[in-house]
Amino acid sequence: MLNQLSFASGYLAMFLVPGLLLLGIFFDAPSLAFGMILFVLPLARPLFGKLGPGSTPLWSEWTATVLERLPLVYAGALSAAIWIVLRYVASAETLDFAHLLGLGLSLWMTMLFATCVAHELIHRKATGQTMVGHYIAGLAGYPVLGHEHLRHHARPGDTASAEWPQVGESVWQFAARRAVAIVRSAYAPGSAFWTDPAPGRHVIGLRLATAVSLIICGLFAYAGGWSGLAVYVGVLVAVTFGMQLFTYIQHWGLGDDRLAERASRDYGWEDDCRLQSWMTLGISLHHAHHQSGHLPYYRVALTPDSPRLPAGYVVLMVLCLFPALWRKLMLPALEHWQRSPNDPRSPGRALSCFSVYADHPARGATG
Repeated sequence: MLNQLSFASGYLAMFLVPGLLLLGIFFDAPSLAFGMILFVLPLARPLFGKLGPGSTPLWSEWTATVLERLPLVYAGALSAAIWIVLRYVASAETLDFAHLLGLGLSLWMTMLFATCVAHELIHRKATGQTMVGHYIAGLAGYPVLGHEHLRHHARPGDTASAEWPQVGESVWQFAARRAVAIVRSAYAPGSAFWTDPAPGRHVIGLRLATAVSLIICGLFAYAGGWSGLAVYVGVLVAVTFGMQLFTYIQHWGLGDDRLAERASRDYGWEDDCRLQSWMTLGISLHHAHHQSGHLPYYRVALTPDSPRLPAGYVVLMVLCLFPALWRKLMLPALEHWQRSPNDPRSPGRALSCFSVYADHPARGATG
């Protein structure tokens, strides 16, 4: 029981980033959350260690019930945090550029992690909980999350439709291609968003999330004028880009352009960092999620033969912005998995394990 409570308490990490956002506002250091996640979070990896395959505890009914409801509590906490941010924006007579930039960056980081909670709830069977997921997605400035995710799971390995990135494609190209495809399919004239007279819950969810994003946008404009509006619109654009970064990292090299028909097996890169799994509600265990999308976050376990990321998301989000460096570092990891899927390499308690591939240089973008 003590082991269960210890592991379960790790999922309280989902509240870490909103908490840092509020601490930054309290101490008038609005960039705190962004700085902590970007520069301190990767250093926490050695403290918490790694997950092992199938290491999820057999939860007691009481613990599972608490974990089941925790994302719903998060929805209320995030709403309160945004309300406090709006009061901060409204009460400050003038926020200089540095404060606005810091607030925008911390909001971006907060909203990016909020999409992990929204993702968990959108997958649930209970319609009410699904709607809460769409509501969080709207707060986060990414109302198309549910719509995007249905497309994504329905088209495993599909690089032509921008659901999986092409192995030779930069993150910049992929992000632009995918964002345009998603927005067009969600909001194009004649789409279900506009025309469905008897919409299903995900179309209703898209409408709800879109309305929430527009309302929050209006509240930021009301609270802070043009500066407040600019902050939230900037966050909306940045979250949209960040979501494509996540997809790029999770699926690069695993599409049909590289794996051909094997890509239909729904592969995804995984990272066994314990803290990252807690903070993202298991999204970093991405291959397992694609194989068993119906499982709640606290039951998702590391897959023994999944392709393994050689570093955590924060490190890789920076590296993938430099395409040549990304391919140089990631191709050896991809080739190792293709050669030896049952011999996954892991950073463990280190920041990265790029060095373990030094004896196996990449052989080119098409492998």
